[in-house]
Amino acid sequence: MALAVAVFLPAVLWTQWNNAVPGEEQLARGAVISLNAVGSPETGSTGQVRLVIPDEGGDGWRTATGQNRQSSAVLVHGSVWVEVRAVAGVGDLSVLFERQSRELGNGDPAMFTTGRAQYTSPAGLTGYRGPLTGERYGGMLYVLGNGDVAAVVVARAPLGRLDGEAASIERLLALLEVS
Repeated sequence: MALAVAVFLPAVLWTQWNNAVPGEEQLARGAVISLNAVGSPETGSTGQVRLVIPDEGGDGWRTATGQNRQSSAVLVHGSVWVEVRAVAGVGDLSVLFERQSRELGNGDPAMFTTGRAQYTSPAGLTGYRGPLTGERYGGMLYVLGNGDVAAVVVARAPLGRLDGEAASIERLLALLEVS
């Protein structure tokens, strides 16, 4: 009995530890990620953001397993990290964009928006996007909505590397649904 415990206990503990530690998992082309949006109790608003991993150029998308939640997911493609969050009870997309800009400016590493422009995604979602810059990272902030539900998409990469992944991000945004 003691021998069985000595042999199997480390294996069981390693498996549990390995599952608890953040890592990355490969995503198949066509994989669907559904995120739930729940607004404040005052609004009672709910919704969903649905993201499909593209078939074209879909190779290489991974999910950061320790970072995912019911209302957000972190995807990795090459050197780019893309965080997608579902938000409900949104009254004004420009206000949400400014709030997200402030949060990114207070984050670690701090990233600052250097502008804001109206944007329509390839899927027809409307909202805003703005370039992000930081000490070692650059990126793009997207706030796209449908009614009072929005998707907040933050794409980050080491400086100079986001340009090479712009087409991959556009393919991902083409399959983003907000309802």
